[in-house]
Order: sequence, then C-alpha cells, then structure tokens
Amino acid sequence: MVRVPWVTSIKEEETSPKQPKDDAEAPEVTIFPFDSRDGLIVKVQPPRDHADPHLDHVPCDIVLVIDVSGSMSANAPVPGDGGEQMGLSVLDLTKHAARTILETLGPQDRLGIVTFASEARTLQKLVPMDQANKKKAKENIEKMRTHDVTNLWHGITSGINLFEKDSASGGRVSAVMVLTDGMPNHMCPAQGYVPKLRSMGRLPAIINTFGFGYDLRSGLLKSIAEVSGGNYAFIPDAGMIGTVFVHAVANLQSTFASNAMLRLTYPPYLELRETTGQSVEKQDPVKLGSDKDAHLQLTISLANLQYGQSRDIYLRYANNHALANFLAVTGSGQEAEFPPIINAVLEYTSLDGGVQKVVSHRSILDTGSPTLSAAEKAYHISRSAIVELLSRVAPLRPSDDEHVPARNNAGSLATEVESLLSSIPANDPSVRSDPRCASLLEDLAGEDPKGQISLAFRKDFFARWGVHYLPSLANAHAKQICNSFKDPGPLMYGTDSPLFIRCRDRLDNAFDSLPAPKPSNRTTYRGRITMSSYNSSSAPCFAGNSTVVVVSGPSGDEKRTTKVSRLRGGVSVLTPRGPRKVVAVLKTRVRRETMCLVGKALLITPWHPVSTDGETWEFPARMSHHRVRYTGSIYSVLLERDVDADAHAVMVGGLWGVTLGHGLVTPAGRGDSPQDVRAHHFLGDYDAVLKSLSGLHRGAKGLVIGGGVVRDRRTGLMNGFKRVVVPASPRLMVKRAIGV
Repeated sequence: MVRVPWVTSIKEEETSPKQPKDDAEAPEVTIFPFDSRDGLIVKVQPPRDHADPHLDHVPCDIVLVIDVSGSMSANAPVPGDGGEQMGLSVLDLTKHAARTILETLGPQDRLGIVTFASEARTLQKLVPMDQANKKKAKENIEKMRTHDVTNLWHGITSGINLFEKDSASGGRVSAVMVLTDGMPNHMCPAQGYVPKLRSMGRLPAIINTFGFGYDLRSGLLKSIAEVSGGNYAFIPDAGMIGTVFVHAVANLQSTFASNAMLRLTYPPYLELRETTGQSVEKQDPVKLGSDKDAHLQLTISLANLQYGQSRDIYLRYANNHALANFLAVTGSGQEAEFPPIINAVLEYTSLDGGVQKVVSHRSILDTGSPTLSAAEKAYHISRSAIVELLSRVAPLRPSDDEHVPARNNAGSLATEVESLLSSIPANDPSVRSDPRCASLLEDLAGEDPKGQISLAFRKDFFARWGVHYLPSLANAHAKQICNSFKDPGPLMYGTDSPLFIRCRDRLDNAFDSLPAPKPSNRTTYRGRITMSSYNSSSAPCFAGNSTVVVVSGPSGDEKRTTKVSRLRGGVSVLTPRGPRKVVAVLKTRVRRETMCLVGKALLITPWHPVSTDGETWEFPARMSHHRVRYTGSIYSVLLERDVDADAHAVMVGGLWGVTLGHGLVTPAGRGDSPQDVRAHHFLGDYDAVLKSLSGLHRGAKGLVIGGGVVRDRRTGLMNGFKRVVVPASPRLMVKRAIGV
C-alpha cells in the first residue's frame, strides 16, 4: 500500500476549489452509517444526465497507443464454432476498433496515434477531428504494420508526451488507451513502471490498458491503469475486441468529472478502513497533527466520475472496541470534545476545467433519514467482498507496486468463493431477488454466459485465463463501470445513465456498420466479412418472435404458422422431407446479442445455417446486411431422429433453418462441391445433443432451459450446453423462464 498520492494535492493558494454554481450539475455526497455501528457507506452521486439531453458525448482527447510487435499479426478467427479464418489479424481488428472510435469523434474532440514495437512512433499528434484530420487519421491507422519486439514503456511515454507538449486540453476528458498482446521485453524502466510513472508527477491523462490473449503481463497492465486512475480490461479472444473497446470509450464519453478525490476526516477512535483489497492508488490514513487525539484523514481516489453512475464506498471501523469504549464513557458521544462525526470533502475537475468542491458531514450515530434500502446496503457490502477476494489473485509486490499473479493460490481461493457465496449479504433470502444482488450471485456462481468467477478459479483454467480475467472483473466492480456485454455484474453499471447508453449504442452501431478491414493474412475465405461477428456472444438460434410452419391433419397437409417461442415437443413441423415431430425446444436468455435480420421476418444468429431451397445452405452473416442488438430469449429445436440430414430443418421466417442433431459432423463436400456449412462436430451429433439437453432444466412439453454453451478451453469449439445457474431460487427462476 502506498503512502503518497498518485496525483499532486491541490494547494489552496494555487487553485481554491469552489462549490459548483449550479446545484443541478453538482454531485451529491451522502454518508450512510450502519445501525450495527461496524461500518458505513459513502455515496457520491453525479447528475443523471448532462444539462443538454441531446448531447451525444462529452468532448474527449484520446491518444491510442497500439502494440505493433510481430505477434499482433496472428490470426483472429471468427468466434463461431468452427473457428473460421477470414484472414483478419489481431492488428486488423484493433485498427477496426480504432476506426470505430474515430467515427464517433467530432471537431470538438482530438485524437493522437502512437504505435510501438522496438521503439515508439508518433503517427499523429493530438489534432481536432474535423473532416480533413479524420481523413488523415484513417490513413494513419491504415499505415500500422507489425514489426519486432515490445517496448511498452516507450509507447506509454510517447502517448503521455503528446499531452505534455500540448496545453489545449481544457474542457475535454483526456485518456491514453494502450493495447498490447504480450509481455514488454525491451527497455523496461529499471525501477519498475509504477515508480517511474509516479516520478513524473501528476499525469495529464488517465491510462486505460487492454490486454489481448493469454501471453500477458496482466498484473503490470492493471498497475499502470491504477497509478493513473484508469482501467484495465482483458480481451481473451477476437470476439471481445469490439465490446471491450466500445464500453471503454462509452465510459470516457459519458464522463461528468475527472481527478475526483474524496477526503474523509474523523476522530482517531473510528479507524476507518477500505474494504476492496489491494490497489496501487490506495493510501493509508494520515494524522492531521502530532497530538495523540489528532483527527485522521483518509484520501480515496475516484478519478473519473460518469453521469448517472454512483460511486459507493463501503468502509469498516477497524477498532470496534475503541469506539465502544468511547461511547461507554461519553454516552451519546455528541457532547464529547471529538464527537463521532465524519466530514467528507469531494474535490473534482469539471468539464470546463474548474476545480470544484462538495462538502458533507454526518455523525455515525445518526442512522435516521436518509437511509439505504436493505438490498442496496447488502449489494455494496457484497460487491466490496467480491473485489477484495479477486484482488488476491494478483497481490501487489512491495518493491515496485506491480500486481503479480499468485498462480499457486487457485485451490484456496476457489474454496473461498464457495464460502463467500453462502455468506455474503446479497444471498440473504430477503434481498437476493434484487437485480443488483442477483447479478453478483451470478458472477460468483454462474457459468458462461452468466459469469465465470467459479470457473476461472478452477485449476485447469486459472493459470492460463483466470489470472488475466479476474483482475479485469475486479476493476469493473471496484470502479463501478460496465466493461463489456458479457458479465451480469458489470452490466448493472451505467443503466441509469442516458448519456452512457447513447454513447455505447453509437459506438456499437459504428463497429458493426463500418466496412470490414482488408485481411492482412492469407485465407481461402471469399465471403463477405461482417464485423458484428467480432462483437458477439452466443450460439446458433432463432429469436422467439420468428414464425415457424407447423402441420396437422391425417396426411400433414394442413399448415399454419406459430411463433418459435410457442413451439413444444410433440408438435409436427414442416421440413424439406415432410412433417416431423419436435422432440425438444432449447430456450436461452441473451442480452444485446448481435443477430441478423434475413428478409423481413427472420431474426437469427449470424452462424445458424439457412437455405432458400432446402438444398444449398449458407450462413446469415453472409446473406444479411442488417444487424440488430437483441435482448430476450432465443430458441433452438431438436426434431425426431432421422438419418436424412435434410429432415432436420424447419420453415422459419420464410426460409429453411437447420435444427439440432442433423447428422452432419464433418464438413466434407462432394467432388468439387463446397463444404456443407451445416456440419458441426457437436451440433450435428444427435446423441451428443440429446445427452447434453438431458442435463438441463426441463419444463413442460419438451421445453428445456439453457444457460449458454460449453466450449473446449483449448480449442474454443462448442461441445455442450450449460445449465442455467440461479444461486437464489432455481425452481422459481425456471418456472419464470418456462412461463409457469
């Protein structure tokens, strides 16, 4: 733990913080003491939205610092089930993400570009993003080519220097965004990255770090982010590049204030302690004077605050006996020389560059109005406990304040996850139905796509994946930011920020809609590349509102349509080989899933094979130019067993859509004919599909409730379906899912 601030303190004689002139634009600071007298929560609540509700984003200064070492030329396969190669490299996708950011910037924003390999190159200084400079920026992004080794330090300092050499950042939010896929191996600072960055004084911008793949020094990336007030995010594969960049920039573009510092002053017998584990920017309390009764001051760095998203700090009293003894002697304590009052001062830099101050105070014995609900109190205590546990994945090394993964601690930490799940307040029956509390339980015990903490602590996953992923999740929960569409816990953040949602949706649409990059690597693929494929999270399915043709009558000649969501076992449906009965319908909930609108009626996942004639099959991703973000339930169908693969399809939305267990498990074509895109080693295997479905929650009439897919951790290929994980009340959850 460090004992010096990561930024220089603001001196009153240099810049005197002032109360905001407009109360509507001022954040609220409220202290909530607990009746139990063992802790409290300090809530910092920025305004819900900007004064201009039509503002699409706040002005930003962004410097992209991109790793162009040789490993960035590695293939980035489509995150579908076959790992199809489109010839795109990791750098190709990174360049596409950079163009996405560029697309959402305007003349009020500025962009700089730095690349690094053995040395750093400044491709573009910080310049306003008018049309002429945007054109140049696109050309500069396109120029990026891979080289040799990884000189991360030179890249970071070159990015920072673009701000240092420029004094026109007033009124804009500043950030350096660093993406790397490897370990720095050239010209690293001898004293360590964090000490060297501290020696530079107050940095002109936060540093957001992004680690791609598994050969990472992720602890270092997290430390670099923390020392600057930025965020660390892990990108395990190509499918997450889009969503991680989109959310990072959306958080930046919805910033309310920067350089936020919360200072709490209190009598020494309270001994307040933070509860979220080790972090580079944390400071020990300091005594304000030499007297034994001198007050203590705890300084908490909040860095950037976003519109509509609170920051909630749970603090415990480290010495309950001292507090109890004090109250025993003084009675209520209010008439004592040093009553148990906490003074809170929030200082921050507003968008206009002015330094503002908000002051609040409260006695810890005042537990009346305003109060927190039991669910919100349980949520923040539980959130802090999860962050504390995850912080132990990579403890700080005292010599240089770098997080170092504790690769041998997976077993003991996994045991603690089980213990934490049963003990945290969020799992209390009185509050576990609260959406925020439920999201934490899903993070702890859930499986893909609901959350992966328990999975990440498994011995076979921890060293390769968990040590990089868990610190990224801890960062999201500690900073209360939404960092992707994947994990249920972070998805709760930003939901009450209209500006964040507007920014995220604009960036989402830009990523999916921009022309795909030209592939750098050789490939046999000749189809149309769709970037929504790299911004996706689920398996082949139909949306529930799509209509399917069902048949009845003695000869099966009576046809009608019904919604896929109403399809059940025993119903006869039309196939290219005549009527066949439904055996099971798999229902899976998704959030913001990328889907294709084919024709006017079929909403389907991009890699679910369809056909216009029942003979030739194609992926929707190659047929449709219309992408949508879908939240709701998606459905897959299993028909009765038949050796004819063409008997395993349904007429849905005017096209034939393949169903599960069709019998094609290898993609070989016939003669000169192309490979059959329906082929899949798991989805085509009737027995494997049936066995996997049998292990899921089952409703009435063949309805089965799934919780995502199982993938081989080594190959990434789908090999099963996952049970929906509901830590609170599985029976109730399943009943809701099946509409009982």
